[in-house]
Amino acid sequence: MIRRLIVSCFLCLCSLATYSQIVKTKLIDNGGNGPYKAIAVSEKTLPDFVVYRPENLKKAVKKEGTLPILVFANGACANTSITHEKVLSEIASHGYIVVAIGALKMSNDENWASTEAQMLVDAMDWVVNQNENESGDYYQRLDLSKIAAGGQSCGGAQVMAVAGDARIKTYMMFNSGMGDMTMAGASTESLALVHGSVIYIVGGEEDIATNNARLDYERINHVPVTFANMLDGNHGGTFNEQYGGAFARMALHWLDWQLKGAADQSAVFLESDLSDFKNWSMDTKNFTN
Repeated sequence: MIRRLIVSCFLCLCSLATYSQIVKTKLIDNGGNGPYKAIAVSEKTLPDFVVYRPENLKKAVKKEGTLPILVFANGACANTSITHEKVLSEIASHGYIVVAIGALKMSNDENWASTEAQMLVDAMDWVVNQNENESGDYYQRLDLSKIAAGGQSCGGAQVMAVAGDARIKTYMMFNSGMGDMTMAGASTESLALVHGSVIYIVGGEEDIATNNARLDYERINHVPVTFANMLDGNHGGTFNEQYGGAFARMALHWLDWQLKGAADQSAVFLESDLSDFKNWSMDTKNFTN
């Protein structure tokens, strides 16, 4: 009996140590529509970011293996991801770790400040450190060879500003494109720094970013690139819809293909199989298979 109590107390202490860095949590869309209930957390070691993650990391890693990562920058280059949390939480519920710029907000008070693109680099640095931290929840549970960098609107420009970071495997530009402008430390010249696949997910003619994204797509000729256009999506896409709507589903097709090697997801892009995406168009180039 005494031995059983000691073991029980030890397991309890291990659990407390595992979650001791979490300051607060938030549940979005009841944890998402994926196989792993997701939570948004504020980490003591990363106060100016939100981590969207499977609540039960052990379960997710047992099924998925080490988890891929998405670092994310927000529309308006803002220091809050609350307007994107439905998409980001949904991605996490499918077995991803998402680190988004901006402290965790429990409600949208519309007060925000501008951020710097360097914060995406900081997010990647944190992920690397956490994967090596034996006392942390993420120890050896992250796949550092599978990092995506994504951003919406001005956040996409922040992605392009750090495009040369060798750790990035794929880029996700939501309602964003450089065109001929300069923003957030990025410009047309930043496209040359891209060294992995790129997807532009835009919202049709009413999306102010569509023309710039199209120009980027036409100009990128050295890496695989996709232009996914929700013709009636507007500049906000489906970020406010339950489970992130079609934008989240499109993003997951891309991430599962590019970071998890799920070849069955490629038909959406390579064959323009849009049977699950009403009123979308698709263009791709520079893919070898």
